[in-house]
Amino acid sequence: MKKDQISIPEEASWEDQDAYAYWLTRRYNVRCQTKERLLACAGSPKDVYNMKEQHLEKLNFLTQREKEILIRSAKEQPERLYECFRKEGGNFTCIGRRDYPGRLKPLKDRPFGFFYYGTLPADEAPAVGIVGARGCSDYGRAAAGSFADAIARAGAVVVSGMACGIDRTAGEAALDAGGTSCAVLGCGIDICYPESSFSLYWRLRREGCVLSEYPPGTAPLARHFPARNRIISALSDKLLVIEARKKSGSLITADMALEQGRDVFAVPGRISDPLSRGCNELIRQGAGVALSPQSLLLDMGIFSSENINKCKKNENSLAKEEKLLYSCVDLRPLSLEELTEKSGLSVSETMELLLNLQLKGYISEASRNHYVRTALDAGE
Repeated sequence: MKKDQISIPEEASWEDQDAYAYWLTRRYNVRCQTKERLLACAGSPKDVYNMKEQHLEKLNFLTQREKEILIRSAKEQPERLYECFRKEGGNFTCIGRRDYPGRLKPLKDRPFGFFYYGTLPADEAPAVGIVGARGCSDYGRAAAGSFADAIARAGAVVVSGMACGIDRTAGEAALDAGGTSCAVLGCGIDICYPESSFSLYWRLRREGCVLSEYPPGTAPLARHFPARNRIISALSDKLLVIEARKKSGSLITADMALEQGRDVFAVPGRISDPLSRGCNELIRQGAGVALSPQSLLLDMGIFSSENINKCKKNENSLAKEEKLLYSCVDLRPLSLEELTEKSGLSVSETMELLLNLQLKGYISEASRNHYVRTALDAGE
């Protein structure tokens, strides 16, 4: 154990105290390390709740504000609050509980606990964080979908923040591939933020996980998001950045990942594109270059070639003309006219084959009559 970490009583010594552990976890205005020291000092969450005002006043590691918060919150009814929370399908974990994620335990600034809907990612399951621009381009959106699809098919959890753009695309692609995704919020788990991610939010509650260190009902304040980024990177074995401006939250997440000992990868882009400057700068500074989903998985060293083959599209199932047209499609959206010219096919043939490739999941229509790939090949 590190010198600056506190010996926390294990859950076995305070079984049947979920309501009181929930009560203590809800005190997010009390510093995480303070809550750990309180738990170590008292022995169990219920004993913390039952601490007399005179006892709290004597604890020199508490600030005056923390003392006031704890004294005031002792008037709450933990059992009633916890029962209401559970009726809404909520769950939580905290330091000392067996289900607290192992990836977070070594962190100096680890959260005391958090609240979640769905199922927490298993410690043994590989996890890849995917973050990027909210106002992403078609190129970025296609890349996020391709990487998340391949990562999920290979059996890894996709971790992100559910924001518009890259985060949302990655989460949706992972679930569409039959995999799982985990979103870390900067507000209470009962608040869908942004509202435009409403559909993904409810899918994650059913098929993946939505979690936050902030208690239910907490508004999405700007100061919460840098803090939540450390959890995104910490829950991930590797972090992938797809489109980021020179100054962006994604680069903050990348810095946190490096501080936590995680490898960072970035998808390169055109040097003239403002959305790619952050990624290109990360690569210049030594980040791994993500040229394709399959090469990334191999570079990460998480998956074997056998697993990679399971997630790649099998072009052998395509007809000759379909293969020809598919070879012309790129991650950069191309128009119907461009694809017709590149393939040498007629307009009617191209339109029919494009529809077939869409139905088979090989391409998607990025905008009217402009098409992109939805999955990259292993050899690219």
